[in-house]
Parts: sequence; structure tokens; C-alpha cells
Amino acid sequence: MSTITYEEVPYYVAGQKGSKAGIIVIQEWWGLNDQIKKKTAEFATAVGGLAISPDLYRGKVATEADEANHEMSKLNWDQAYNDVRNAVKYLKSQGVEKRNYFAKIACVNYKSGFCLGGALALGSAIKVDGLSAAVVIYGVPGDAEPSKVNIPVQYHFGDKDSTEGFADKKTADKFKAGLVAAGKDVSEFHQYPEGNHAFM
Repeated sequence: MSTITYEEVPYYVAGQKGSKAGIIVIQEWWGLNDQIKKKTAEFATAVGGLAISPDLYRGKVATEADEANHEMSKLNWDQAYNDVRNAVKYLKSQGVEKRNYFAKIACVNYKSGFCLGGALALGSAIKVDGLSAAVVIYGVPGDAEPSKVNIPVQYHFGDKDSTEGFADKKTADKFKAGLVAAGKDVSEFHQYPEGNHAFM
């Protein structure tokens, strides 16, 4: 487990180089804190591979909701997607084989707050080449088009989530309907009747 700089971006990396499996873990709105580092290491162990988490805030970690909201609001999403692209490049450079490439993007959120990572996971499933799957744990970026999802995605949304236009039931239902209309697979679209925001 270590912090590296790749393509001028800081990343937290865990697992074994030369692994056939790779996983990208995207932070929540608090930043790349100890919780995300711990989960990145746990994912590396779980898949028996190499896990990497980009530091989207470049070293800043929020401890209060107002501070986290400020950092998230000024995030350059195009730059964040590029950070994910570079994470894909890094995994491949470390021996993750293309034919076996498994780059699940997950957001781990155990505290209250917008799930930045979930939305970036969904956006990455649409905009970042080289991924073979994604996991979205609540969050829909405003420009996400269901018809452009071309890799397997597993979705998790809480019906009692109150973050309007981002992860609430109306937003989840609308995105799911768009997937259905576009002929996309929704067998892994999970909605939890009692789930609030940050229920996972």
C-alpha cells in the first residue's frame, strides 16, 4: 500500500503488481481519506489484484460537510474523468491483462453526504475507455445519457434518498427508464425501499 504520482496525479495503490485483476475505487465527497484508503486495500484483497484510488482533491481531505461541499462544488469533472483514464493506464502498465481486464469502479460511502464517487463511476462507464464493468453506489451526473452506457453496470439507489436531481428516487427511476428505453440491461439495477442517502 502506497501513495504514488502517475501522470502528475496522486493515487493510492494497494495490492500486487502483475495481478490480472484491477479495480478503481473513487472517493466520496470527503476526499481520499483513511476510510477510502482502507477500502481500496480491502478491494485489492477481495479481487486478488491491484486497486487504485485517484486523489481528486489533490491532497485535501474534508472533515466537515460544508468543507466537503465546497471541494465537491469546485471539482473539475473532466479532469476527474481523466484521472480515472490514467488509473486505467496505470493498471495496464502494471500487468493487468487486457483480455482479463476487470476494472470495477466503486464508491464506498459510510458517512452522510453526496456520493461523488457513485456519480463519477457512472460517468466513467460512459466516458472512459478500457473499463469492463462499473458499480454505481448512488449518484447520477447531470449529463449522463442512459443510451451511452456500453459496459455492464451494477446500480444501487435508496428510495428515501433526498438528494434531488442526484440520487433521489425520481432521478434513479428516470435513469432506469432511460436504460430500458435504450434496450440496456437493468437486471443489476437495485433500489432499496428503506434506503436513505449513504445507506451503504
